[in-house]
Amino acid sequence: MISVSDARRTQLEYIQLTEDDLQRLREAKPVFEQAADGVVDALYSIVIRQPELKALIERHSTLDRLKETQKQYFLSMTAGTIDEQYFADRLKIGSIHSRIGLTTHWYLGTYMTYLDLSSSYLSAAMPGNWTMVLHSLAKMFNLDSQLVLEAYERDEKAKLQRITETQSDILTGVSAAVQELAAGMEQVGRSADTVGRLAVRTAESQQQTDLELTSLSEQIEVIESMGTLMTNISDQTHLLGLNAAIEAARAGEMGRGFEVVAGEIRKLARHSKNSLELIHEKVEAIHAVLGKVQALSHETAEAAQEQAASSSELNAFISVIANVSKELEHLRDKAMPEENETAQDQ
Repeated sequence: MISVSDARRTQLEYIQLTEDDLQRLREAKPVFEQAADGVVDALYSIVIRQPELKALIERHSTLDRLKETQKQYFLSMTAGTIDEQYFADRLKIGSIHSRIGLTTHWYLGTYMTYLDLSSSYLSAAMPGNWTMVLHSLAKMFNLDSQLVLEAYERDEKAKLQRITETQSDILTGVSAAVQELAAGMEQVGRSADTVGRLAVRTAESQQQTDLELTSLSEQIEVIESMGTLMTNISDQTHLLGLNAAIEAARAGEMGRGFEVVAGEIRKLARHSKNSLELIHEKVEAIHAVLGKVQALSHETAEAAQEQAASSSELNAFISVIANVSKELEHLRDKAMPEENETAQDQ
């Protein structure tokens, strides 16, 4: 009995699989039952000679289990019914074989081996009309091979769709990353330019400051030398005041007024000397601080120069990243049309 949709019926009509074929196979069921074990054993003796097929069996099932399944399949050829459930079961089997990695050339080749083994048993058991039964069986095998290919094609399209969707997600991510990278590089580029200009100005300012500090140091040295000169003058003034006091003492009463003046001169000389010593201490302290400032200024100038050099290197790196970003964008734009064409083909 055939009970299928119009599309499936057209498929059956194209290979000329009719109710008569199903009836002929159903009537041959006793022969199939007698031949089932022999055909299946002979089939798997051929299958396990192929290392790839043997490995698949060992990885996903057992030989005894597959033999029993194959025996049921062989006997199902005589069920006499093709309906929508028949198609669903065959498509399911095809999907399972696709999932475990059994390629179509092995699967389709097995049908030919199956048919050859069946012809040997049928010709011996049904010498009168075995060719007609074998012809009907060949139609059933042809139908099943079509359904296997249909299942494989459906599964491969599903895999391709998943790959396409994954590729689309990746390309979307790349696109977003490229845009963010481009924006980031633009911002970093502006910042690097600003930092570079500031670094150059800082280096120039530090160099100018270093020059000013050098000039200031020279001026302090001049002041220090003037302080030394004034100290000598103070010492000489003190000595003159002392000599004047001695002469006033010798002059007696007439030199008293001169002695007072000499005393004041000596006091002034002492105060001047004390003040000059204090000035000298302050100049020394200023000189020490100035030396530290000069050292720090020199270090700052070197750091600013290094910063300017680093900024230049950063700008070069940004240019490289920008080029990479453009290449990624180019690859994305190139891949997107291919993705769209693939989706349309499906």
